[in-house]
Amino acid sequence: MFNKENINLLKKEFNLEINENTLEKLNLWHKLFVEYNSHTNLMSAGDVKVLFEKHVFDSLAILKWNEFNPDKKQKILDVGTGGGFPSVILALFFPNLEIVANDSRMKKINFIIDIKAALDIKNLKISYARVEDLEPLNCDIVISRAVGKIKNVLRLSKKHIKEGGYFVIYKSKTLEEELAELKDTEAQIVTYNLPLKENFERHLAIIKQ
Repeated sequence: MFNKENINLLKKEFNLEINENTLEKLNLWHKLFVEYNSHTNLMSAGDVKVLFEKHVFDSLAILKWNEFNPDKKQKILDVGTGGGFPSVILALFFPNLEIVANDSRMKKINFIIDIKAALDIKNLKISYARVEDLEPLNCDIVISRAVGKIKNVLRLSKKHIKEGGYFVIYKSKTLEEELAELKDTEAQIVTYNLPLKENFERHLAIIKQ
């Protein structure tokens, strides 16, 4: 999966270098993901074909936010991690980050448990619960991708963000209308394109707490 073209793209887009150990783990992750998805649906077969372009690249797009420093020790909660995007990808690339992968669906969590053990991802913690039922986690950043409307995810998860921390949500076509629902809330927007054949514009909406 992580061929020379993909590696070069990550270097060009994110100034990201991949060492041999990380590359080995990423390729094993890809193998295990495809195997697991063949019997337990994590995503559609069509999306698996563009796993790097649509999901791995997208997970790493937080690097386009200038204030994000992956070398700094930070605690990050991924709300509704699903198949591990972006939690597992960020944990594999950036060992200084403490990542909490949260989901309330057991079949998703079972995969995260398996992948954490198989790849020995020490900086990845797993949370099987509804995010609103958790005790406050005091995170530097709460992130969410493909979960729900901005106002709803923020309402349920904001108690986990420390003062001065950030809420970051990945969005596409519905960004403007969802931001309009947030009264008296300012958001920084980072826009980028996925490396797909068709034009696929994506956004990060970043809200400081």
